Amino acid sequence: MPNNWLEERMKDSLEFQDNPSWTPEQRKAALEHWNKAYEYSLLTPEERTARLREQELRNAADLTEKITKQHEAELKVEEARTRREQIRKGLSPSVANGPRTLVGRSLGSVQPRSIQWLWTGWVPKGYITLLAGETGAGKTTVLADIAARITTGSPWPGEFHAQPGENATRPHPVRPASRVLWLGSEDGIEEMTVPRLMACGANLNNVIEIQGVTQEGQRNTFSMQDDLGAVAEWLVFAETEGHPFAMLVIDPVTSYLPGQKLRRVDLNDAGQLRSVLEPWLILAQKHRIAVVCVTHFAKDTARAMLHRVLGSAAFAQTCRSLIAVIEPPATDDYEPDQFERAMIQVKVNLPEHPGGAWRFCTEKVEVGTDPDYQTPIYATRPAWEQLDHALTPKTAVGPARGPQSQYGLPFAVWLQAFFAERSDREWLRVDLVKMIAITEKVATENWWSKNSNTYLEKRNDGGCWFCRPKGTTPKETP
Repeated sequence: MPNNWLEERMKDSLEFQDNPSWTPEQRKAALEHWNKAYEYSLLTPEERTARLREQELRNAADLTEKITKQHEAELKVEEARTRREQIRKGLSPSVANGPRTLVGRSLGSVQPRSIQWLWTGWVPKGYITLLAGETGAGKTTVLADIAARITTGSPWPGEFHAQPGENATRPHPVRPASRVLWLGSEDGIEEMTVPRLMACGANLNNVIEIQGVTQEGQRNTFSMQDDLGAVAEWLVFAETEGHPFAMLVIDPVTSYLPGQKLRRVDLNDAGQLRSVLEPWLILAQKHRIAVVCVTHFAKDTARAMLHRVLGSAAFAQTCRSLIAVIEPPATDDYEPDQFERAMIQVKVNLPEHPGGAWRFCTEKVEVGTDPDYQTPIYATRPAWEQLDHALTPKTAVGPARGPQSQYGLPFAVWLQAFFAERSDREWLRVDLVKMIAITEKVATENWWSKNSNTYLEKRNDGGCWFCRPKGTTPKETP
């Protein structure tokens, strides 16, 4: 019966294949299907059982292979995640999983060394110096003046040297002129950097600009991750030729952090920043060169200067010197001019700390004429005034070390209004005020615990706490 039924079905199918709406592929598939069905109908029960068993084994093998491939794919994803985490922490993926051996030494064998300075108390040799400030504060103007003094051997501000029989207040070269390696992207070299260096009296022949790198014949952007070796080669060649570099400028440092290893560097990730910066510190120490990195301040003016450097604290921790260029703070008796600035050494634990801040004004001078338009070229330079011993990071910004809370002022205003609406009661329950303040989002649980005592006077009355704004005048009892 089954065979007759199958034969009829095949016959119907073969007849249906003549239907012009069927494609050749559909006809072939239908014929193969019925052929297999017909072959199966001719099998004995034992043969059918054996074939089903074979199919089950094949299905099990296919499932095992599928699970294995899925597991391998998951392992690859996990390995990639692990590599990213190692890179984020500043570890080398090639050695991170290898055996680790502790390395140490006795300090009795360590020969103490003094820090050598380009500018004592400000720019050390063999270390990274961070030059920070607000946008437009005059960081590059100061840096141009520093570079000019290096390239000409001119005295530093406040430093004088007299030739025999000459006025002791007249500055003279006090050190051999040296060279500066300049890497800058934020300001146009022709329009901004060169005119500033000219305004400061630099020997431009002693300033070498890094324009970028070439890779397979194509110009590419400089990377602090990828091009450290190329800079080291330049430094070695300069030393061999007898014309070493005294300072390397990177302005701004954040523009050159990305590379092949870390395409995008998280400025708030200390591990990533250290993995990029520390090789440059080693380079600076090996070649006794001052590496000056320019960066910006974060916008929060209530934070201490050491913590206002844009990004992670690794910036401030890796550098030996942290210089801030700021506008002098105004007082009740003094309002600074728009061109007045101050340069402060933020790292106060230096044994060679200058003991104050250099005040200066930026002045505009004409340095030449544009060859194409015949218009005058102007640039700014610092006019150094005096070392102000009273101006320190603390007096300039204040003692705050963390960001100013977003709740302080709103809470104070809300508190006065809240109690004014309930003027019939001088004291209110603390838990009531706290609950409403958090509900109206002028405070959080954590902020209340740390700061509510600053704004509220509290008292315990019969085991229940009450509060009122500080400075409230007690109401008279009728």
